[in-house]
Amino acid sequence: MNERRLSEMTQDEIKGAVKEKYGQVAKDPSAIFNFPVGKTFALKVGYPNEILDKLPLSMYESFTGANNPQPFIELKEEEIVLDLGCGAGLDLYFYAKAVGPAGKVYGVDISEDMVNKARDNMEKVGIKNVKIKGGHSDNLPFEDNFFDVVASNGIYNLSPDKEKVMREVFRVLKRGGRTVFCEIVLKEALPEKVRKNIDDWFRCIGGALSESEFLTLMKKVGFEDIEVISKIRNARTGHPLTICANARAYKLSEK
Repeated sequence: MNERRLSEMTQDEIKGAVKEKYGQVAKDPSAIFNFPVGKTFALKVGYPNEILDKLPLSMYESFTGANNPQPFIELKEEEIVLDLGCGAGLDLYFYAKAVGPAGKVYGVDISEDMVNKARDNMEKVGIKNVKIKGGHSDNLPFEDNFFDVVASNGIYNLSPDKEKVMREVFRVLKRGGRTVFCEIVLKEALPEKVRKNIDDWFRCIGGALSESEFLTLMKKVGFEDIEVISKIRNARTGHPLTICANARAYKLSEK
């Protein structure tokens, strides 16, 4: 356990710890972590075994998402998609297949090890319509009004400035574009004494917002037609007050 208290850490220190931890997940996915990693978890949240069995092990061995966004992301051919916190590329693979050769998928991840692994994975499976960049979700390396869809799978919980991330997502979306994501939220606010150290951050407790706080923040930055499609419990919702919210929202006007 890392005994450094969250209250003593700056935002940059938290981001550095996240970068280091998920670099470890990329390089040594069979190590012991305090959150679920790999194929067993991916199968439990609904990724199809018949497809995973045909993919290289490196594609799913470092999977650490909050859930499986594929059933409700509803991508169309030729759309331009961004995957925030793309990891080793499992969701990138499905998105690339959904938008087809005329579409384009971008991935961004804070860990250079994950970025390199995702690039290698796209090459292994012959995916040509994906481009992956290193960077943090609170400072996206893309121009305004660029994407039809911004997807994420458990990235907000790992980000110390969630409002800044949401503003970046809003900025890079085209008008009429949508964000679709899975995120761990709280049924009610946790007392600060429960948020002890950086290990709580990694397991999606230390940085979690309540569902109402999360939705209020989305409205604040300009999102409209916000819909929580479903809520589930899974291996990522280890604390009794956590739940995975699967949501969709639209950028219908400039903020």
